[in-house]
Amino acid sequence: MNSRHRSIPVLATAICIAFLALSPNLFAQAGKPSKSGGLFILKIAAGADYFATTTILLFIKVPLYPQIACWIETEDGYYIDTIYVTSKAAKRNFLFARAIGRPEALPVWYHVQRSKPSNIDAVTSATSASSSEHKSQSFDQLMPGRYFAMLEVNRSYDYNDQYTKANSGVNGQPSIIYRAEIEVGNTASTGEFVPIGVGSTNGSDSHIIPGLRGITTALRLIDKAEIKYVISQ
Repeated sequence: MNSRHRSIPVLATAICIAFLALSPNLFAQAGKPSKSGGLFILKIAAGADYFATTTILLFIKVPLYPQIACWIETEDGYYIDTIYVTSKAAKRNFLFARAIGRPEALPVWYHVQRSKPSNIDAVTSATSASSSEHKSQSFDQLMPGRYFAMLEVNRSYDYNDQYTKANSGVNGQPSIIYRAEIEVGNTASTGEFVPIGVGSTNGSDSHIIPGLRGITTALRLIDKAEIKYVISQ
């Protein structure tokens, strides 16, 4: 083989070495999913018992709407951020309540969101008088994959035969916890919420108690709820 032919493999090897030197992370990045940029849209359809009233000072009628919170978690239950929360719950602005508000209204959300303080004011609004839609801020740091959207709903004075004025305080029936699976990626996806349990009756912790035993009208606060993930424009 002459010197010209011998130089060809040498030259090819040199080009490969130079290419790898200029791109040290090329193979490390191959196959690594890029972070997704999108937002969540929460839709809530009011149920038959969404609205009620109570009487204070013997004759003053006060309207009662549900308190609602929705947030995103990883598959293993790590809290990411809040999508929407009603203003009374966020600002602890309950009539005749203690300074800490009423954590028993939305106990799961109240405790989990404290693990990662964020700008709750940006996702807070008054309870809608009927069905509603709420858009989150853009989430541009989520890795593609499956997540859980959690929804907690409760209305004060929602008593029944098991949760009475004598044993349930202001709360009545405990908060209802709903969950929806949602895929985050390069395409839009939708998840529908299903009830999975109830929150603490005294607001002391974030535990979700499985099952819906003794729950009646609290399951009719909302008729349907869904979460959508859409790509940011």
